[in-house]
Amino acid sequence: MKTQKDYWNKKIVDWTKISYDKKEKNVPLAEKIATHFRAISKRMDVTLKLLGPLVNNKTVLNLGCGLGNECFAILGFNPKKVIGIDISSVAIEEAQERAKKRKLDKKTEFIEVDISQLKTLPEFDYVIGLGFIDYLTKDELQGLFEKIGNRPYFFSYFEKKFSLLNLMHALYVRWQKCPGAYKYSRAEIESIVPSSSQNYILEEDSLLFLTNIDALRKN
Repeated sequence: MKTQKDYWNKKIVDWTKISYDKKEKNVPLAEKIATHFRAISKRMDVTLKLLGPLVNNKTVLNLGCGLGNECFAILGFNPKKVIGIDISSVAIEEAQERAKKRKLDKKTEFIEVDISQLKTLPEFDYVIGLGFIDYLTKDELQGLFEKIGNRPYFFSYFEKKFSLLNLMHALYVRWQKCPGAYKYSRAEIESIVPSSSQNYILEEDSLLFLTNIDALRKN
C-alpha cells in the first residue's frame, strides 16, 4: 500500500507548480479544478496578512512545508528563524536547495520527518500548517496537539459537511489514490483539541483556520 511519504515524493514538485504558479499552462482539467478548491495561494496570502505582523524576531515552525514556499514568504516579515518539516524527502531536498540558491539557509532549517514519529517538536514561537491537518488521523491529530500544548498555532481547516466542494475533493483524492485525507466537523475538532489551548475557528476571506492566537480574535 502506498504511504503518505511515497505519495508526496511522487506528487510534491508538480503539485507545487500547479498550486502556486498561475502561469503554469500544462495543467490537466482535474488538477485545475483541484487547485480551485485547494486555494493554496489564497490560504498563504491570508496567513501572511494575519501572522506577518506577529512574527518579527520569532521562530516559526511550518508543518507540511513542501518545497518551502510559505517558509520563504514568511521571511519577508523578519522572523528570527523559520523551520520547515515535511514527510517528503523530495520536498526537503528541494527546499534546502532553494534556500541555498537564495542565500536564505542561515535563517531557515528544513527537516525530513514524519511528525507522528517525533516525541517533541523543535522549539518555536508560532506553528503553522496549510493543508497539513487534513492528512492526519484522529490519533495523529491528538498527538500533534499534545506536542504543541498551549503554544500559538494556526492551521488551515476544511470543515466536514455536505457540500459540492467537499464531494469534488473526495472524488479527487480517491482518483489520486491518496493514502489518507481527512475532514473533521467542528464537534470532532472540539473533542480532539485540548480545550486548555483556547482554540477557535477563524473565518477570513471565506477561508477557515483553526487557531488559538488571541491577537487574531474578532470581536
